[in-house]
Amino acid sequence: MKKNRNKASRRKHDKAILRSAKWYENRGYKVNADIPDYKKPKKIRGYIPDLIVKKGKKEIIVEIETKKTNKADINQQQAFKNYANQKKEAKFRKKVV
Repeated sequence: MKKNRNKASRRKHDKAILRSAKWYENRGYKVNADIPDYKKPKKIRGYIPDLIVKKGKKEIIVEIETKKTNKADINQQQAFKNYANQKKEAKFRKKVV
């Protein structure tokens, strides 16, 4: 989902996705990320999360928000929460940058 971010906000957002992707990779997770050079995450209830990381049966859906988009993306965040709540080994994490 394209969000209303200016260039500076987009760069900050994408750098945070990359930092998170590397953090999970360094801990042995398989990472799909919605940034260049990564396999794109699957859609969840019509939305593409910033990251989906997996290790064994564990799955974590990660959404990075800026202060501007944090309140605007409530429906998307709720879709990810609901998805994670329905799966035994899934969790939803949100990070505001």
